[in-house]
Amino acid sequence: MFVSPLAAQWPAGKGKYWTKLSAFPQTATEQYRSSGERRPFLAANAKARSSAVLIDALVGVTDRADVWIQVPYFNLDFNDDVDDRHSSGVGDVRLSARYNLFGLRGGSVQVTGRFTTKIPVVDFPIDAEVIPVGEGQWDHEAWLEVGASFWPIPAYGVLWLGRRWRQINTETTRDPGDKFALLAEVGGTLAGVPIGGKIVLDAIFGSSGSVQGIKVSDDEREIIYLQPTLNYQLTPSFLVEGAARVPLRGQNFPAGPQFMIALFHRPATGN
Repeated sequence: MFVSPLAAQWPAGKGKYWTKLSAFPQTATEQYRSSGERRPFLAANAKARSSAVLIDALVGVTDRADVWIQVPYFNLDFNDDVDDRHSSGVGDVRLSARYNLFGLRGGSVQVTGRFTTKIPVVDFPIDAEVIPVGEGQWDHEAWLEVGASFWPIPAYGVLWLGRRWRQINTETTRDPGDKFALLAEVGGTLAGVPIGGKIVLDAIFGSSGSVQGIKVSDDEREIIYLQPTLNYQLTPSFLVEGAARVPLRGQNFPAGPQFMIALFHRPATGN
């Protein structure tokens, strides 16, 4: 049965683990407005540069249950004719508990449930001139994850559906609004060579937020990325992948492409 090492629906197994280090640079001079129209930033000659480094680690607690943590670090710049703004630091941490609910077709189809809590590490700045590296409030997410192996074809498919309940930031009295999320992925490898690839559709659909209970109009945040990815198996334990994340549509989001390079590690079988 073929399963990508990056497809998380198949449990890691008790005592087993994987880790992943990812970097996401992005430069944008345009944004998706609240209407969905793609236009330059409102500030004159504005340019947004951001880079995120994510550390992911998953450990199998039992043969069906995993614990997954993600720690981000952000380096953010927003420059225009008026000022140059910069922020950097550790962002909000995500901690997940995953449980493999059941398998179908002899285990080639796996269904997993996941609950995630986003833990605020830094306060959301009150000063509008400061770029935030964290949102300052707790979030909770529920996900249903389905994965299918298409063996003997060396390919697989993944579908994640999630709901994010976002809490009120008590310092700013802002409720950022809940979100729905979707990830669809199809991937595989080339026969006889350590090269593979995948196509990912990654989307977030947000609702309007509020401040002090008053609804903020045109506040919905939405982004849909199409992500073609190539990966290369360096050793039995290490895999490197690179991708371009191309925005297809959005609302209240930077409109520039995002790139990704990652190093994935999982001990080879028998180690």
